Order: sequence, then structure tokens, then C-alpha cells
Amino acid sequence: MTQRGHVLVVDDDLVILQLIRQSLYAQGCAVTVATTGADALRSALAQPPDIILLDVMLPDADGIEICQRVRAEPLLAEVPVILITSLNDPTARLRSLEVGADDFIMKPIDFIELRARVGSILRLNRYRLLLEERTQRLRAEEKMMQRNRELLLLNSFIISTAAKLQNAHHVEESLYYACTVLVQALSLNAAEAWLLPDDGADLMVAYALANPDDEVLRPSVPEIMSYERARQLTTASVAALWTRDDTAREPISPDAAAWLQIYGDQSLLIAPIAIKSRITGAIVLLSPYDRVFGEHERAFAQSLVSAMSQAIEATLLHQQLQRHAEHLEEMVALRTNELQAERDRTQAILEALGEAVLVTDADCIIIYANPATSILTGYRNSELIGCSWCAMPHDESTTLLYKAIRDQVGRGQMWRGEVMSRRHDGTAYDTALTVAPIYDPQRANVPIGMVSIQRDITPLKAAERMKDQFISNVSHELRTPLSIITLHSGNLDTLYDRLTAEQQRRLIREVRAQAQLLDDLIGDILELSRIDSGHLSVNDWPIDLAEIMRHEVEQLRPLADRKGLRLDLQSDSGLLMQGDPAHLGQCIRNLLSNAIKFTPSGGSIFCECRRMDLGAEQLDSPEWPGFGPNDIGAWAGLRIVDTGIGIDAEHIGHLFERFYRVESQTHVPGTGLGLAITRELITRQGGWTGVASRPGAGSTFALYLPLSDDEW
Repeated sequence: MTQRGHVLVVDDDLVILQLIRQSLYAQGCAVTVATTGADALRSALAQPPDIILLDVMLPDADGIEICQRVRAEPLLAEVPVILITSLNDPTARLRSLEVGADDFIMKPIDFIELRARVGSILRLNRYRLLLEERTQRLRAEEKMMQRNRELLLLNSFIISTAAKLQNAHHVEESLYYACTVLVQALSLNAAEAWLLPDDGADLMVAYALANPDDEVLRPSVPEIMSYERARQLTTASVAALWTRDDTAREPISPDAAAWLQIYGDQSLLIAPIAIKSRITGAIVLLSPYDRVFGEHERAFAQSLVSAMSQAIEATLLHQQLQRHAEHLEEMVALRTNELQAERDRTQAILEALGEAVLVTDADCIIIYANPATSILTGYRNSELIGCSWCAMPHDESTTLLYKAIRDQVGRGQMWRGEVMSRRHDGTAYDTALTVAPIYDPQRANVPIGMVSIQRDITPLKAAERMKDQFISNVSHELRTPLSIITLHSGNLDTLYDRLTAEQQRRLIREVRAQAQLLDDLIGDILELSRIDSGHLSVNDWPIDLAEIMRHEVEQLRPLADRKGLRLDLQSDSGLLMQGDPAHLGQCIRNLLSNAIKFTPSGGSIFCECRRMDLGAEQLDSPEWPGFGPNDIGAWAGLRIVDTGIGIDAEHIGHLFERFYRVESQTHVPGTGLGLAITRELITRQGGWTGVASRPGAGSTFALYLPLSDDEW
């Protein structure tokens, strides 16, 4: 069974606790129980439920105090709490609402109402979470798009400031160009540059010669020095502008000695390349040994290298930002696709929902309606979009209610309740209505619209009315024999010595008869319960239908004789089939008992059991109503014809419905379950039922069952 939600039930009455757990488990809920307030808090904190059903009267604390403590826990603050109480004290209920109770259920508990409320709250929680998730995704999408626009503006700015340095190849060209300019401007023999922009990057090398044919002066650092050694020399030795002349003023460091060893007898001017305040390379200027670089030459070299460093830094920053922008664009595209998929999924869910969903803007104008809305209300989608939500009802009172709901939701409050609504054609239906605000993602707690969810509860209301009628009928039927049994047993107790033996036997027989009526009534109710719960066992034995028919007729013949009815039976022999003899006997007994009850004294009842021919002349006729099988095979027909009071045509289609009783026949004992049980049992045997009747002319009830193939 699919779990619809987790419910924590808190009650010290173990019987009520068990009944609530069974009812909610049948609804598909996971149920946790607790008998004290302390246990309830521990259980809720260990595994937060979706709903808490909390009894007001608990052994260690009252439910209102527990509700207040639940609301004080951040983990449980949003969990709906329904108080279960037998008190009808307005002060207590007001206090309960003040501490955070969401709803009340009065004792004794109406389990249909309980399941309906729990199911509605679970469903609304799902809708609320779905709307919150959608709102959060819309907010994330908006923030991501804003960030993308900012990065695009920044990217455009960086590109405009580094037009000539857009990739690594251009950086090497810039190094070569700097070396060439320095050679020409300072009349150098050669200039060499290398760059390590990042740890782990390739060593960039460029050089320029005054005389391209002078191989002696051609730099060869990459050939005679490892990559790691070049990195160490570049970052450790060249902390500032440095020349060979500087060695005369202070001791030569090991790194400086390495530089001298590389270039031999040449004058050196080494200018560091600093990127992000870190030495990442150098330009080495080479001249004849007797050359001394002056201050103006050093300043020129330093200025050129600084300008190049800034340009390279801007280029590398641009490249980094471009890569970051590309990464963000990929993330935005991925996120956009995810949001689009989520939006499509949300719309698919709304389209598939059985409940009617309407979404409006801040002016209460409908902007979305799912297909279930058209099915429920009868309005086409084009008739709903653009119309006012408050104008949907037909009558003035409901219109005023809708306007009050709109005002409440406009203040940021959710509304729940049951409303009598009308479809486009004017027909009325009951609906459970929930209306919730939709908030602006940019402005918290500012409603920009609302969503309303309507669930058709007409069948539920009809079931409630049918249940009330059934309880009334059963109560009456149970009370009548119980009253007679109480009366007769009291007479036996107080008047036993003054009664004759015949009077005593008569009273005892009457008590037994009334007890049998009670047993039959309870048996019908239990039989229907077993059918609904799927616990009804059906045997598949070889049986003779005609023999079962004869047995039931003989069992009920004394009842017909006492009423002065003529009871006749006509049956073919050897009607063999596979089935359950007890269930078939019960079906025949139900029909025959009804015929005896509704046939006045002096009337007659005719029972017939025979083989049926496919293609017989009289199909679906009053003699054999409902016979017209489409399947090929052998069939047996069983009918009971009476000369009773008959049934109006308007009731024929409802006779086999549960609890249905013809109003003109309510004076006859019964609950309206016999025919419903009969149809269920015959259907499980692979057959069907039929009925024909006219007021004042009697009725014909028929059963049709498949015979064994080898006997046809």
C-alpha cells in the first residue's frame, strides 16, 4: 500500500487509539501512536510526522499544553495539530487556537470525517510544498539570470580593455614584441623573456636578437635548464630590477651565480614580470660585457615591463573570467533546463490531478485552470481564463462567500471549508474548497495571486446520508426484536409461576424467533463487511443447483404456509455446476424470503430452475428478465415469481444498491442489504441478476449461473 503520510496519534484510550490507527492505515497512512504527552513529544522529535492527532485529556498533561510545546519546537512548528476532545467549551477551544491548534474533532469520533480531514490536510501539505518548491525555483532562476547579466557586462568591459591579448598565443606574441622593442630601443645584443603565469602551466619563452645570424648570443635556457629550475630562478632570484653590476655591492647569491653561469661574459639587466603581486617571469637584457645600464635605461625597461605585466594580467584575468562565464553559462543552461523540466513536471501533475485547480492573479482573475476544473464545473477552459474567480457561483450567497474568501486570502491567510457549488448547467454539487495565497518571490509576504483547489465530495456526502439512513434502519431493526425479547423475558421472569406451560413455550418461541431475526440482521451486515474487505472465502465445489433450490424452498415453506401463501416449485434435474453451495443457498433464501414478505395472504409464489438456451425466443422479457448472455456456454436460470405488491419502475434500477429501500415498503422489516449481498455473491459465481415488476401485479427476480461444460 502506498504511504500517503505519517500521522502521530496521541490518546490514552487504547480502544480509540486502535480504531484510529486501523482507520488511518486503511487510508494508506503510516501511523505512530503514543499514550502520554511526553511519549508524543519524544516520538515527534525523533521522526516528525505530517499530522498530529492529539487528545485533550492525557494522563501526564492536557493536550493544549502539549500543543503549545509542539509549537515551541522549531522542528515541529509547522506540523498541523488536530485536537480530539469531548469538551464543547468555547474558552478552551479559543485557548487551543491561541497556542497553535489547527482543527478539532469531537468525540465520539466520526471516522469518515476523520479520514476526510486527514486526507485533505495531507493533500494540501503536498500542494503547499509543491508551490513552495516552485516559488524557490523561480527565485533561483531569477537570481541566476541576474548573475549572468552582470557577468556578461563585466566580460564586455574586460574584452574592451584587452583587445590585443585574448589568448595564450597572443601572450607569447606580446613577450616577443616586448623583447624586440627593448633590443631596438636599448641597442642590445639580445633580449629573452619567459613566463610562468600559473603553477603547472607551460613555460612561455620568447627572445629577440639584434643580429639574427648571431647564434652565439641565442638564449638556450630551456635546453640547459629543467622546467622546475627555471621556475625557481624566475620566482626566487628576480625580486627587483637587477644587473650584473649589483654583484659588486653585495655577495653573489647562489641563484645570481646560476644566472651568471648561464649567460657567461655578458652584461645583464633582469626585469621581473609581476602578475597579481607575484613574480611569475622575467625579461633578461643582454649586452657586451663592458656595458653599464644607466638609470634611464633601467627606468625605460621597468616601465615597459610594468605596462606589459598589466596587460598580461588583464588578459589572464579576462581569460579566467571568460572561462568562469562559460562555466556559469553552462550552469545557467543546465539549471534552466532543470527548471523547465520541473515546470513541465509540475504542469503535468496539475493536468493529471483529479481535483479542480484554479490559479488567479492579484485581481482575482483566473489565469490557469486544469482539465479537472472543466470536468467538475462544466465550464470550458476558454470560458474560465480571464474571468473573475468570484463570479463563478450562480447564487448570491455563495458569491458573497467567495468574496469573503478572496479578502481573507488577500491578507495572506489560507481558507478551507466545504461549499455547495453549481455547475455551468445549474446542477449542484458538494465540494471541499481550499484557497491559498501565492506570494511574490521578490517581496516576502506580499500575495500576488491565489490558488484554489476543489474536490468533489458529492459521493462522500451521499454516503454520509446513506450511512445515516442505514444506521437509522439498523437501529430500528435491532431495537424492535430487542424490545420484544426484553418484554417476553421480563414476563417469564416475573410471571413464570402464573403462566401455563403453553404460554411459557409460546413466550420462549417468540424470544427465539426475535433472536433469530437479530442473528440474521447481524449476519447480513457481517457478510457485507467480509465482501468489502476481501475476506469472503468462495468455495468451488461441484453442486446441483436444482437440489439447492428444492432444499431452500422446503426450508421456507412453513413460513409461506403460516401466511397462507401457495408455494410451487418446478425444476429441471441434473443442473450441475461449480460453485459455493452456502452462498447460492443464501441468495435463493434472500429472494424467496422477500417474495414471502411482500406477498399478501392468499397470494402465490412460483419458483423455477431450468437450463437456458442461447437464442431463446424470450430474451430480456418479464418471464426471464435480464437474460441475454454474450458468452458461449451453458447457463442455468433460476426465477422466483410472486403476486405481491410490486415495485414502481423508478425503483427498479436501485433495488440491488446497498441500503436502498422503497419508501412505500419501509414498514416491512429489513435493512436493504439482502439484494445487494445477492448480487455480489452471484457476480462472484460468474453470473448475473435480473428483475421485472409492476405495482399491484407482483415481481420476478431471476439469477443466471454458468453450468459445467461437460454436462451441457
